[in-house]
Amino acid sequence: MKRFISQTLSFVLHPVFIPLWFAIVLINSGYFLNSFLNVNFYKSYLWLLIIIMIVLPTIVIIFSQQLGLIESIDSSISIDRIKILLIILLSGFFLYFFFKKIHIPLFYLLPIKISIILTILLVIFSTFMNVSIHSAGWMSLFSSLYVLQSRLIEIHILWIIVIIPILWGLACYARHLAGKHNSLQLFTGAILGVLSGLSVLFM
Repeated sequence: MKRFISQTLSFVLHPVFIPLWFAIVLINSGYFLNSFLNVNFYKSYLWLLIIIMIVLPTIVIIFSQQLGLIESIDSSISIDRIKILLIILLSGFFLYFFFKKIHIPLFYLLPIKISIILTILLVIFSTFMNVSIHSAGWMSLFSSLYVLQSRLIEIHILWIIVIIPILWGLACYARHLAGKHNSLQLFTGAILGVLSGLSVLFM
């Protein structure tokens, strides 16, 4: 039962979905551009985010595993983690430059930019530590939304003080329960998440 709970939570709260969560919160925020852009923009934006940042890397990672290039998708082997992170990083760069080319407003590039920064940090730390990607992802979302709120962009306070902290806690609990990470690895992930989230200050 514990294994089922940890696997379910780990999948549902997987950090690959964080840019999508971030984008949904931004679209529903009080940012002034939200009232000027039409529904088709948001649909296209979210679909491209889902296809390029979630579906495409997932297919490449599964295909790489079938070819034997990656031993395990949910592995603590550092080289496998780095390969997976690099696939996600390439997807992020591709989407970022595509959006730049079609002149998407900078505000809507934030989920991709922060994902890129966090992934680079995770690649570096994964060379010597099994840092928690789940913890890093949710804490990145928390800290970036906190910064945006402090910059007077209306974001529903429930996201910042209730929803995301609870989801972060559940993600950490699931990874600890599964025996994938110890407290230090979860805490290090959280610190990396905060650092990437604070990068919003310079964007």
